[in-house]
Amino acid sequence: MSDPNVLAAQRWVNATYEGVAGGYERCPQDGSTGWATVLSLTQALQHELGISQTVRNFGPGTFKAVVDRDGIRPGERNANLVRIVNYGLWCKGYYGAASASEWSEVTTSSMNQLLTHAGLTTGSGFDISTVPARVNALIIKALMRMDQFRLVSGGTSEIQDFQRHLNQEYVYQQQITTMDLSPCDGVYARDVQQAVMKAVQFEIGIDRAEIGGYFGSATKAKLKEQPTLSVGSEGDMVHLFTALCVFNSPVLEDGGAIPASIRSTYTENTAEFVRAFQRFSQLTVTGKSNYDTWAQLLVSTGNEYRDTTACDQAQPLTFARAKALGDAGLQVVGRYLDEHLPPDDDDYLGKALTSTELSDILRGGLRVYPIFQWNGTVKANFTYDKGFEQGTVAETRAREFGFGRGTCIYFAVDFDATQADIDSAVIPYFRGVRAALGRTNRYTYGVYGSRNVCTEVSNDVGATWSFVSGLSWGFSGNLGFPLPANWSFNQILNTTFSYGSGSFGEAWEIDRNVWRRSSDPGTAVLNPARSPAQDFIDLIERLYTAALAYDAGTDPTVLVCQFFRQEKYNDIEWRLTLEPVDQGWIEKAAEQGLTLDGRRYFTDPVTGTDVGTEHLMATLETCLRYPSTTDLVTMGDGGGWAGDLVTFYQDWRKNKDRYPNPMLFARDYLGKRDAASQFDNVDWISDADGFNIMRLIQADSLSLPQAVARYYDTDSPGADDRVCQRRYTLFYADRFDSNSSTTQTLARNLLLGENSDVALIAGKWALVGGPALDSEDYPENIEPTQLSNFVLAYAWELQERVDAEGGK
Repeated sequence: MSDPNVLAAQRWVNATYEGVAGGYERCPQDGSTGWATVLSLTQALQHELGISQTVRNFGPGTFKAVVDRDGIRPGERNANLVRIVNYGLWCKGYYGAASASEWSEVTTSSMNQLLTHAGLTTGSGFDISTVPARVNALIIKALMRMDQFRLVSGGTSEIQDFQRHLNQEYVYQQQITTMDLSPCDGVYARDVQQAVMKAVQFEIGIDRAEIGGYFGSATKAKLKEQPTLSVGSEGDMVHLFTALCVFNSPVLEDGGAIPASIRSTYTENTAEFVRAFQRFSQLTVTGKSNYDTWAQLLVSTGNEYRDTTACDQAQPLTFARAKALGDAGLQVVGRYLDEHLPPDDDDYLGKALTSTELSDILRGGLRVYPIFQWNGTVKANFTYDKGFEQGTVAETRAREFGFGRGTCIYFAVDFDATQADIDSAVIPYFRGVRAALGRTNRYTYGVYGSRNVCTEVSNDVGATWSFVSGLSWGFSGNLGFPLPANWSFNQILNTTFSYGSGSFGEAWEIDRNVWRRSSDPGTAVLNPARSPAQDFIDLIERLYTAALAYDAGTDPTVLVCQFFRQEKYNDIEWRLTLEPVDQGWIEKAAEQGLTLDGRRYFTDPVTGTDVGTEHLMATLETCLRYPSTTDLVTMGDGGGWAGDLVTFYQDWRKNKDRYPNPMLFARDYLGKRDAASQFDNVDWISDADGFNIMRLIQADSLSLPQAVARYYDTDSPGADDRVCQRRYTLFYADRFDSNSSTTQTLARNLLLGENSDVALIAGKWALVGGPALDSEDYPENIEPTQLSNFVLAYAWELQERVDAEGGK
């Protein structure tokens, strides 16, 4: 929306300084605040300060010029300087004087508000009229930037209070001259991270002249000398440490979020978070502030010299090299599937994997994770069409090498992609990759890039794993962003690896990577004959045979389902919905060594995800008991997608203050792979698979073992086969008639209790109503547009998954 005061600023600054101030660049005249406008005002300021050649940066020279004239204050006689201040206020969202050439009481009041919002008000009489020249210059510089000093959407008051503390304590009180004012918008971002780094440098005794926010050798050495913080520790270092914990929170464990809070005392809650963070980051777990933990909180590499078990490299490996890497403790290596340049090109690297090399790597005892990069250092490479083309080539090459189903191929974004680059180029590229791979769903895809690139691609396009370019610590996407929740590899050190000596040894360049245990294991076997889900398939066969022998007059399929829901899905609500679990059967199965221990998860052949057997089989049993293929919402739905959607609705309403728009809440939590969500990616898989296996049993007249084997063990399915490679397409077609309006109608009816089974309505009120939510949050009591947006978010997410399977 155009702001007339901003438009007036744009017109005035262009008319006054274009062709007059040396180096001046014209800004748009559209009434919208942006960097172009405030930088033009910066150039105007420089001209008025006597700087002959102006630049689009408020640097040390400009700062000094403001300080040397004792700032810009009430009573300023240069009308153009007053105009710049007033227009700067308008552009920043504060009131300026009605007459821009006058320094009015409104101007003074707004400048004092900005001082307060920046955390610089220390008491009565401390205002823009009397502040020291340096503080005045800091405020003028803040006017010439897009930094915000009021809470913005997505920000928290806890972080905002800490940002103000940084400004008050370190910028004003300690007068660290290399520190600018930190934004006070409540958002952890690059500028805040840099400010904390400088505060840490001050506290550990780095010379003031050397405080620059760079995690260099002096900072590392001093940090290693610091006393370890633990429960009971107090002071400024605890304050900074816990702030860094908040910036890197929450950490997900067992489906729940472990939070952190900023405080000056190290509590048991702090220690709990630190232990979780250390586990997540693959550090030694102590619950204390050792050097590795400080480093991991501060920079994307963490301690680049810590032990690593993975690497990637452009140079080919021989058996001897692979053996040497393995002997040195490395377990998995990343290699490139292809190279886009011909051998006679000057930039040809010879980095492409060969079948001989792949065999040598595996014989040498290493596993392999495949990387694909064609000109990934150039933004122009990132378009939908190029993503589709390169996804096609990657699948062809992976098949030729014999990589098994579910292998994750990492597509590289090897440049400093800004948020604008991500939105305009990187996301479309990965949609192309997804479309190419989605035609067969044989392979899944990961992303290599900065922390922000990995997080955005994972959230928007559904990358399975993130290979983080932590080594590129200066990338904007690695500053002010936490480690992605789905990280599998973190590249932290470029180095030379060597073994032997003289003619009996070799040396070559590698990138050392931290491999996250329980993430992507890489490939150890080519052309595997077994499905990734084979252990689960075999287990179902064994359980079914045992259930037949038990002969309790109960359908053996039901008994197998009861085996998996004996613990989590056997409370009063489930016993009212389904038959109580036959404890005699459970005991008989246990006598044969059939217990849930070690059998709660299996590997999905499509995504490599660990799928929970308990949820899947509980969903299957409800779908079998209450088949759901009409416009009536049944208990079969309630045991799957409908039950998960109800709990997701409840979760949204509990977070409505932070997420008033359900579409934004869904963007962050609905169906995400690694999020503290009531309806995460594994829930989506279980809901779809439970329904689809039910259809195989009932529509195709298969036994449970036959249905499970066909669903998870069909390597090259036909177009009409009911298989996991087409799970969402089948689910969407058979339950929702492949129609978004039907999806929304069923979801709305579910939440409102309309056209639903009586039993499901009761269940719905037990989850959504009763003590769970206040009456104002019941679906029928919220704004109709809010409810419509909520069910639309579910329909969109389902359609997105269907499109991914259909090569779109």
